[in-house]
Amino acid sequence: MRYLKSRSLIIASVILTSSIASTIVEAAVVSFRADDAVGRNAAVVSAAFGRMPVTQLKDRLQHWLTLSRTDEATSTQAMELWSDQAQVDGLTAEQTLDRLIDSLAIADKSVQQLVDSCRSTGTRRSLDYEGTRSDAFFRDHVTLYHARWLTQHRFYDEAILMLETLNPENVVDPASLFFYRAVCRLRLFKSADAGDDITLLLNHTLDVPSRFRAVAEMMKEEVQVATEGLSQVARLMSDVQRRLDLGNSDDPVQKREDEVVAALDKLLEEMEKEKQKQQQAGDGNGQGQQNQPGQQGAAQSAIKGSAAEGEADRKELNESGNWGMLDKQAETKARELIRQQFPPNFLDAISRYTRRIAEQKK
Repeated sequence: MRYLKSRSLIIASVILTSSIASTIVEAAVVSFRADDAVGRNAAVVSAAFGRMPVTQLKDRLQHWLTLSRTDEATSTQAMELWSDQAQVDGLTAEQTLDRLIDSLAIADKSVQQLVDSCRSTGTRRSLDYEGTRSDAFFRDHVTLYHARWLTQHRFYDEAILMLETLNPENVVDPASLFFYRAVCRLRLFKSADAGDDITLLLNHTLDVPSRFRAVAEMMKEEVQVATEGLSQVARLMSDVQRRLDLGNSDDPVQKREDEVVAALDKLLEEMEKEKQKQQQAGDGNGQGQQNQPGQQGAAQSAIKGSAAEGEADRKELNESGNWGMLDKQAETKARELIRQQFPPNFLDAISRYTRRIAEQKK
C-alpha cells in the first residue's frame, strides 16, 4: 500500500535537496549583456574555433550587399560601421555580431524589424529566408542573433531548432553558438549533447567571455548530476514552471506534468521496496533474539488483557493539496527556503502537483 506521507516526503526532498544551479544559470543567461569583459585566451585550446577575421567579414558583407542589389547609398551606410579599423579591432565577438546585424538591418527592413522587436518586447517569429536572404552568411548570422535572444528569454524549444542548424566555422561568434546551444540542450534534457558543447566551448574555442566560462563550469557540474531520482523530478518541475511562465499550456507542458507524476510514482515504488527489505531484515534479526535476556521482562510489562503487539492502528492518510504530513513548523521552514532559492511561482507549482497527485489516488 502506498502512503501519501511518503509522497509528501519526496516532494519535500525535491524542494530542500534539489540543486539550484539551474536557477542560477537561467538568471545569469537572462542578465547577460554584450559589453561584459572578455577573458581572452583564458585557457589553452587546441583545434580552436575563433571569431571570423574582420577583413573576411567585410568581404562577405559587401558580397551580400551586391547580391541583394542594395543601392549604393545604403551600401555605403552599411559599410560605414566598419570604417574605423581601430574601433572594430577592439570589439568582442559578441559586439562584432551585433554590429554586423546593425549593418544588415540598414539594408534589409525585415532585419531592422527583428532588431527593434528583440530590443523592446521581443519576438518569437523567425524571418522567411527567401531570395538573397537564403545566402548562408546572411541567414546564419541573423539566425544566431535571434536564437541568442530566444535563449536569454527561455524560449529554448524555438532557439534550439535554430542553433542546431549552424556551423561554428561559419559564424563570427562561435563562442555564443556553443554557449547558448548548451544552455538550450541542458534545459531540454539533452545532457550528453550539452556536455559536448560545453567541452568545445571551454577547451577548443578562443575569445570566450569570462562569464561564459563561469556559467559553463556550473552547467558542466549539472550535466554530471544523475538524470534520475530527485534531481530529475526537480528539473521536470522547473521546465513545467518555465513553460507556464511563458504562457504555454500545450501538449509539451502536459507531457512534462505526466513525466513528473510518473517519476514520483517510480520513486515511491523504490522507497516501498527498500522499506520492505529493511522490515524483512529486521524481522529476521528479531527471530534470532527471541530468547535474549530482557525479552521476558518486556513480555511481563505488556498491558494485561491485550492481545495486540503494541502498535497503533494505521490510519488512512488524506491529502487535500496541502504539504502532506509535514508539521506546521517544517512546512513554514520549507516554504521560506523556497522563497529564498526558487522562482516566485514555485510554491504554486508544488501545490498544483500535490493536488493532482491526491486526485489520482481517489
